[in-house]
Amino acid sequence: MLRTIKALALVLGLLFFLSCSKNEKTTHIAEQKPEKESVTEGNVSEKVISYKKYTGAWFEIEYPDTFTVESSLKSSTNVKGFDSALFASPDEKVRFYVFSPQWTGEPKDIAFKSSEIQTDSSLAVNNGLTVKNWTIAAKDGSYFRSYESTSETPGNISKIVGIKYTDKEDLKNYREEYLHFKNSLQQYAD
Repeated sequence: MLRTIKALALVLGLLFFLSCSKNEKTTHIAEQKPEKESVTEGNVSEKVISYKKYTGAWFEIEYPDTFTVESSLKSSTNVKGFDSALFASPDEKVRFYVFSPQWTGEPKDIAFKSSEIQTDSSLAVNNGLTVKNWTIAAKDGSYFRSYESTSETPGNISKIVGIKYTDKEDLKNYREEYLHFKNSLQQYAD
């Protein structure tokens, strides 16, 4: 069972992060984005995705307006604001995550737990940018967490984005919203 969970998490995490590469462009409009949901005998029902902005101590990011927000880690370098936040879908099947401190920091709110296993990880350096991807799974298979950290120099984490999901279908259903979330991150300078 544990091998099956590890294999499934590895495949899901790798497929997801490969499909969400930084080179991929999205064409979202921040306030509203119509998207075809289904087509039946000439009838087109449209799903409208609206986004809100969340402002942390040193960053700003857009998230679907139907999600609930939970500020997480207080900023270690600013008396106001947070370095991280979680954004939960209405059905609680996915949670987006962002950690974007002023310089560097420890994302303690996504620390590895004894009830979890790390299923995969990768590290790449391109044009002076270090990108690390990793996936963690619950030992009972009830959820997966996939993250991507980006830093300009080894050891200096400048940002982490991630998603927690229950299964491959939920990952697929929220893919577009996650890409918009990930690509909308704006970090503030000193």
